[in-house]
Amino acid sequence: MASFRAGVVGAGGISRRHINAWQAHPDVDLTCIADISGQAVNSRADEFGIRDRYTGYREMFSGENIDVLSICTWMNTHAEIAVAAAEAGVAGILCEKPLAGSLEEADLILDAANRNGTRIAVGHHHRFRAACENGRELVSGGAIGQPVLFHGNTSGGLLNNGTHFVDIARYLMDDPDPAWAIGQAVRHTDRHERHDPIEDLCTGVVALRNGARILIESDMPEPAPPDNAMTLQGTGGTLVVTSKGARLLNDEGCHDVDAAQETDVGILQAAELVDWMEGRVDEHRSAIRKNRGTIEILMGIYESARIRDTVTFPLESGPSPLHRMIDSGDLPVTVPGKYDIRIRSKPDRD
Repeated sequence: MASFRAGVVGAGGISRRHINAWQAHPDVDLTCIADISGQAVNSRADEFGIRDRYTGYREMFSGENIDVLSICTWMNTHAEIAVAAAEAGVAGILCEKPLAGSLEEADLILDAANRNGTRIAVGHHHRFRAACENGRELVSGGAIGQPVLFHGNTSGGLLNNGTHFVDIARYLMDDPDPAWAIGQAVRHTDRHERHDPIEDLCTGVVALRNGARILIESDMPEPAPPDNAMTLQGTGGTLVVTSKGARLLNDEGCHDVDAAQETDVGILQAAELVDWMEGRVDEHRSAIRKNRGTIEILMGIYESARIRDTVTFPLESGPSPLHRMIDSGDLPVTVPGKYDIRIRSKPDRD
């Protein structure tokens, strides 16, 4: 008999990864799923043979005795669902990235977790990729000397995909704290990502307390480095991480460093949450305590753009600086036509 009863909120595409993970775990029984769309919830429940279906997560929390929950909804709903789940007595939560759209929302989730003893991890699955795991061991073992600069180039909004890059940078270097940041954001179009307003392009430099820097680029114009390419340069070598693996370049030559990935990373991150809940590990490698630092860095880049100056950490908890710039008119739309990047491309200039 399974030790934990699991539920899922959100029946979109990413829910498949979470459902597969819970159904693969011998100690978990996935019993229920909720989504605001009855069609979506029935489709996903039929696909995976899930018994109980809801169109409201609060009804699911009151109608089911859930131990473990996956939150697979859009970012702007994460805080309300996670807080409600913790208050309802859910013991473990795996929340999709990004954790929250502001430091204020992240702290609401963290406070609820602390008050209720809820274990919360964030779906930064790259921490379970062999390339990142082995790369982290090489960095800690001195294979590139002292880390100096992590550079990542991505698209789709800083908070959407940039969160992965900042998280990977911190993981490779054992989650160092930030010291200061400077950033710039541009928004001429009324651009959104899953109904959340985002910038057209953004870049930032973050100084870490270990002496290294993070340089993150999002949606920058051509010429630009290859999308989703990441490098960590050190005083004695360079680690290159891509979607296909990792490579180490140092005085000893050039070496592929990633091992074969036999287990799906979604299964691994779910299994580690159960291990954390049962005390087999001290903490999930993507625990909310660590992920708050990633959200803080992203908000620091936006805040620097807002005040047109460097910012120092820690930041004061508050709403999204990007939203503040948009609401105040500091980022006026000059190319009219609201659009969502998941639905269509940006409107043409006149």
